[in-house]
Amino acid sequence: MLSVLVHEKGGQTQRFDYDDDFFMVGREEDNNLVLDRVNVSGYHLRFRRHDGDVQVEDLESTNGTYVNGRRVRGVRKVSRGDRIYVGDYILMLDGDEPIIDAEQQLDDPNDDDSTGVITSAKRVAAAGVESTYLDKLAGEILLSILKKVPRLDPRQSASVPDTDRSIAIEELDNAIRELQETNRLEEGVDVESLEQRIASEMLEYGPLSALMRDDAVREIQAVGTGPIHVVREDEAGERGESRFTGERALTLAIHRMARKRGFWVDGAQVLEGTVDHGFYLYAVLPPHQASVPIMSLRRVRTDANSLAALVHESVLNTHLRDFLAVCLKGCRRILVCASGGVNLDRFMRAVVGELPDSMRVACISETGKLGEDRKGWVQVRRLRDVTDSVDLATLIGTLQRGGLDLLVSQQVTEADAAAVIDAVAGASRGAVASLWGVNTAHALTRLAGLGTTGGSAVQPLILSLARAFDVVVRVGRGVCGEAMQIIEVITPKVSHTGAIDYRPLFVTEKQGDAPEFRAKPDAVKLMRQLSSEGVDVPARLLKV
Repeated sequence: MLSVLVHEKGGQTQRFDYDDDFFMVGREEDNNLVLDRVNVSGYHLRFRRHDGDVQVEDLESTNGTYVNGRRVRGVRKVSRGDRIYVGDYILMLDGDEPIIDAEQQLDDPNDDDSTGVITSAKRVAAAGVESTYLDKLAGEILLSILKKVPRLDPRQSASVPDTDRSIAIEELDNAIRELQETNRLEEGVDVESLEQRIASEMLEYGPLSALMRDDAVREIQAVGTGPIHVVREDEAGERGESRFTGERALTLAIHRMARKRGFWVDGAQVLEGTVDHGFYLYAVLPPHQASVPIMSLRRVRTDANSLAALVHESVLNTHLRDFLAVCLKGCRRILVCASGGVNLDRFMRAVVGELPDSMRVACISETGKLGEDRKGWVQVRRLRDVTDSVDLATLIGTLQRGGLDLLVSQQVTEADAAAVIDAVAGASRGAVASLWGVNTAHALTRLAGLGTTGGSAVQPLILSLARAFDVVVRVGRGVCGEAMQIIEVITPKVSHTGAIDYRPLFVTEKQGDAPEFRAKPDAVKLMRQLSSEGVDVPARLLKV
């Protein structure tokens, strides 16, 4: 008779009989040995008797099968004493059949564990993930407590009273005790650690809490229940050992961050904003094409409530900041475009921070939070509510007819593209719009595409937009590796032949280890034009 010895981190060594020609191992229930962890494939490997030997065959598993530290490619003979690594488990052969007796000792002769039987978790590599059955139990407990203490859910309440916290902890203790009394917890499970994980997800940000307090961490990403990806200062990213016990727990953390900082809106699936410990949150919640909650946190230096704050991050320099501030006060028509990976919304908040309180401004954003600290401005949310009886186009049209100095749209969509184009055409004195685009031509084309349904009408609209916009600001990754930087400032001009000439006002160049922002002659021309219209322009901006 042969046996397969199985050791799992945090558990005891178990023995399973192997008396057939094949012995299947995997996560699915019809395997001979079911290993219920997420880093074990459904059908991970099989043992087989062949020509008087026992062989192990990897079944194209996701994470691979390793024998004595070496990955199995195809089929490999195994003997007594060989360690077969499967996810967080170590398997070994045992029994009285001579076919598993090795001709020579394969292990290190200096290994102090000479028994060949694993008796300590110290021999197992760090797990990185927890048992899926524990995840299910944690999910059940979390859901049960949320039903009993609804104010734990940030969708129900912005804060959790101390009395509710005490009730939640008591309910958690009771739930863990019930699992123990009903023998639903496997022998060897670290009960205290499990309870701490659930409590952290229930009351705080789960595994994110400790990571966010670590000053060396600059990026964090969590996708569903997968291992959390962490990037530290001067280090490449790594998949850490921490993870959420379930998608509900990750969603709770996202909602809690957004609600605490005031940018959560009921029904919103895309959330962006500054959260605790200097991090900026990007999150997408189901239902969507990727099907799982996705969250990224990036540490930023300042809240960037003005362009002046971004000068210290080399996003721009003082001269360029003053230039843009004059354009904003002069109600120019400005388009901001950025390539993927740039914190475009953060840049737009800095732009809005440069506007005087005295201006008549309407700010459009997904959640209606852009410019919310300005009294007398109109904050418009793009996200619809079931109680809305006026559509977005009608609202913006009414505001424009009543008179606006600036219409500001953060990440223009089809819902407000027509209103933005109207503003650029003169419905408002000026306009500031942002959208994704790798360069000026791409941004103008995208805006035209969002603003019209007819393919033949796109090109004429592109030309009209090129004539209308005074300034296009392109933001991207910095020339010296900065996370965000103004790459160039353009003024588009349309010739009599219909060709668009993209004339630079400012360009960013690398000078040693630092960026340099160079003004071009057309920048001075624009400043002189604004000065002639009565806009207060600093004297140094009027010189070449």
